[in-house]
Amino acid sequence: METNTWESADAEVPSSIIVERLLYVCADKRRKHDFAEVMGWSVDMVDKVRQGTTGVPVNKLATFMAALELVTFTIGYADYLARGNVIGSNCHCARMNMGECGRR
Repeated sequence: METNTWESADAEVPSSIIVERLLYVCADKRRKHDFAEVMGWSVDMVDKVRQGTTGVPVNKLATFMAALELVTFTIGYADYLARGNVIGSNCHCARMNMGECGRR
């Protein structure tokens, strides 16, 4: 795991795409300023969230995720996508443009 640079050198960054994206945004002054503007926050507030000294209010979560260019969906939907991809990639009928398996 990487060590985070905003706290002690031996603290570990959790494995999270959200943390990754927030660190990316905060690494550049312009990106951080633009992010703060979208959120309706000061740059100091972005730093507080990054440092873990404050959280993101529930009513700001959708904006927060969109500003990080992330989307959320249910585990059920992820399972559906995974199952559909497996079925599709294993279906010789579909791959040969013969329609769905079991239709012929």
